[in-house]
Amino acid sequence: METIVKGKITRIMPFGAFVAVEGGGSGMIHISEVSASYVKDINEFLSEGQEIEAAVISTDANGRLSLSLKRMPQKAIRTGGDQPDDFYRVSKEGDTTLEDMISRFKSISDDKMGDLKRGHDGKRGKNAKRTRH
Repeated sequence: METIVKGKITRIMPFGAFVAVEGGGSGMIHISEVSASYVKDINEFLSEGQEIEAAVISTDANGRLSLSLKRMPQKAIRTGGDQPDDFYRVSKEGDTTLEDMISRFKSISDDKMGDLKRGHDGKRGKNAKRTRH
């Protein structure tokens, strides 16, 4: 069983978040350890000053901790049926009502769909016409 620590996010970088751990010490949550679903922008999940609980993955020679949120039991809101993990989200500070959380989820979903569409258009060519052989 992994050790659980409490701390506060002190700095956010594109690759992860730095955490001041209660009782002294510091750690980092790599972007790949924030959520079980793909994280494009860590700021959608974490913010500076946010208090968190995280699982300790490892400790380096200098006593710095490698931390994980995705290995913690999630406090999540289920937004519908038997959906994939993307349909589970951890509430973020500022999401005060179910409607706020659903609105945020829809915005993230729309962004992901736009990215997928742009990727598809780029591979096929935006104005490409199909030809029959």
